[in-house]
Amino acid sequence: MDLLIRTLEAMPLWLLGVSFFVIFWLAALSGRWLRARSQPDDSKDPGLIVSASLGLLALLLGFTVSMAVARYDGRRTATVDEANAIGTFLYRTDLMPADLRSATLDELDRYLTARITVGAQGESAEAVAAAREQTGKAAARMWSHMMEVGPRVPDTAVRILLVQSANQMFDAASSRDAALANRLPGTLVVLLILFPIASLVLIGYVSDRSVGAHFMASTELILLLTLVLLLIADLNRPRSGTILTPMGPLLDVEKQLHETRLSRPRQ
Repeated sequence: MDLLIRTLEAMPLWLLGVSFFVIFWLAALSGRWLRARSQPDDSKDPGLIVSASLGLLALLLGFTVSMAVARYDGRRTATVDEANAIGTFLYRTDLMPADLRSATLDELDRYLTARITVGAQGESAEAVAAAREQTGKAAARMWSHMMEVGPRVPDTAVRILLVQSANQMFDAASSRDAALANRLPGTLVVLLILFPIASLVLIGYVSDRSVGAHFMASTELILLLTLVLLLIADLNRPRSGTILTPMGPLLDVEKQLHETRLSRPRQ
């Protein structure tokens, strides 16, 4: 199952859509083939079974879309929280002596660049691992710097504020990393593929014809199913696709940091 999930996440969205459309059409045609082979009793109306199947499919899709949107909102909130934590630390560096502040802003710039990279490197396992390693090193370097310059800050209250801000910044980063890794369960993803296939086999089985009016209705249904699954897949890819987690708050903090460094000469 893990291999299937990784394969689906690595596929471009357009290829994923084409694959779904073809698979769903083959499922409907296989239902027609089974009907021709079995020669069922046409006097019995199976419409109730088809309606129940489509109702369950609609419930499953609606439930999954809600889960995907909730995860997207969680990632967006985590990004805003991390940007606020970094911005708070940036403001509190004003309390440091000028020479210590300049070196601290340099380290903060490296750390922020690494944190922005975490959400923009794509979905491949190698890129994700490399970004995590980079941000881990940046966080360790940032903390080591704080341990070095902390005793040189004369005011004890300022030292406490700076350490608290740094801890909150790292905690927010962990929360965002967890939100980025929070995907739909693999079992649910597999069910999202198998359930439409089973429903379309049933629809193809009970249809009188696979051309004419049924051809148009089947094509429209398959197209709608494909679009909904593509929407779910896009929401489930926080680092790629068309519905990306907004990086605006972090980029705004990065801009503010650069402006701050340029506005104040180095000591």
